[in-house]
Parts: sequence; C-alpha cells; structure tokens
Amino acid sequence: MIIQPEWGTRNVNKYFYESEARRIAALNEIFGDVELTAAEMRTLVWLCGWEECTVENVLSAIRKAMAAEAKRREQPLRP
Repeated sequence: MIIQPEWGTRNVNKYFYESEARRIAALNEIFGDVELTAAEMRTLVWLCGWEECTVENVLSAIRKAMAAEAKRREQPLRP
C-alpha cells in the first residue's frame, strides 16, 4: 500500500497535497495489498506528484500488463 507522507513534512501546498492523495488512492486500487519497499513507495509517491493524465497512463499500462500476464498464465504449457 502506498502511504502519503504526513502533511507539513514537505514543502507542498494544500492543493498539491489533495491532488496527490487522489492519485495515491488510484494507485492503491492496484497496489493496495502489495507490500512495497521504502524505495518503491518513494518512487510511487513521486509519480503521484505528476499530472493526473500521467498517472492515468501509467495505471493503464500496468493494467494492460496485468491482463496480459493473466492471459498468458491461462494458456496451456507447450511441450
């Protein structure tokens, strides 16, 4: 799960913090149950500082990769 840093621990305004929280929530739809390292979490929080469309594009790519992996796993093993 991605955890947003506490308010006041960084030099960001309230609008940025609220926008970041929405993007973190969107990423947590995928990463919610995944145990992340501190470095992975920092990177994902950093990503959430970008524009919403950037985060949406990354989420779309991750979802496509997840769907492709699930489809690949459903295929029978080849001899």
